[in-house]
Amino acid sequence: MGQNKISLGSCTIEEMGVKGTYKGQMVGGKPQGKGSVIFDNGNLYEGDFSKGKRQGFGVFTFADGERYEGQWLLNQQHGRGTYYFNNNNKYVGLWFRDFQQGHGVMYYFNGDVYNGDWFKDMRQGKGKYTYSNGAFYDGQWLNDKKAGKGFFDWGDGTTYEGEWKNNQRSGYGVNVYADGDVYKGQWSDDIQQGRGIYRFQNGDEYEGDYEQGERTGEGIFKYANGDRYTGHFVEGDRNGLGTFVWQNGDKYEGTWKNDLQNGRGKLTKKNGDVFEGFFLNGKIDGEVIIHYANGTRFKGVYRNGMRNGKCIEETKDGKRFEGIYVNDVRDGKFVEKDRNGQVISTGHYESGRRFNDK
Repeated sequence: MGQNKISLGSCTIEEMGVKGTYKGQMVGGKPQGKGSVIFDNGNLYEGDFSKGKRQGFGVFTFADGERYEGQWLLNQQHGRGTYYFNNNNKYVGLWFRDFQQGHGVMYYFNGDVYNGDWFKDMRQGKGKYTYSNGAFYDGQWLNDKKAGKGFFDWGDGTTYEGEWKNNQRSGYGVNVYADGDVYKGQWSDDIQQGRGIYRFQNGDEYEGDYEQGERTGEGIFKYANGDRYTGHFVEGDRNGLGTFVWQNGDKYEGTWKNDLQNGRGKLTKKNGDVFEGFFLNGKIDGEVIIHYANGTRFKGVYRNGMRNGKCIEETKDGKRFEGIYVNDVRDGKFVEKDRNGQVISTGHYESGRRFNDK
């Protein structure tokens, strides 16, 4: 019976090779009840004991200034408690065998706050991280990082809702930008990567491939005014093979470079005229064949979007003109032939003014 009697006393205890001096309530020569321990390394514990172990409520002050106030079990932080870090962070929440585990709130020294689940001292599970500037993330965590599904609000009108990996947008997600633009699609390493749809606040829309955050690959760009481009993109520009249809009915099919028609292409006008040839920086440039809607056919050279150089023009009834153009105006010698190839007229032009040979 006497062995179970509580008495005040002191003894030497040892934990993980560190000795300490205990003073307080004891039963059977072991700490039991209220007491304190001063360890040789400078650590201090004040609180409850059971059968020689820290158990119940207690305050542990580490030699480096960090402090834990809360529940204990078998010498371990276990249950609910508050930990004050020497970098001025503070954790308030659940503990499991010396680890922050379960639900808890971390108040960071810079004003940030995390409120959510923990596992072995790491943010893991569901939680909300609020930054000191008002931005916040609300979603899933893994190994102390944003991972899984989550919502991020930057506070300036920009938001993202979707999948995360290693603190970065990765997988499918919807990003709303401060200016009203919206992107829906695939992400990797915090940038657009894969298929996606980007809607601009002005009404334009792109649907297609992304690479490293740029429109690269196959896609369709619909303009708010009704124009449409279908084809290849490189780093945001129309580049490669593509078809552009204007809202007025004109259509270009061919090669693009640096966002402009460059290379071989075919331009079909709404009125039925068809231009087939080479383009340079958005204009017809080089050899070209034109089939006009009225049946006339032109074969010649364009420079900077205008007829320049020798050409042959044939009308629907077979009449043939062989001459020269300068800046879209006839200039120089010409020959006209009938459908049988017989010469019917010769002469020359001066800046569009015709002079027949006598």
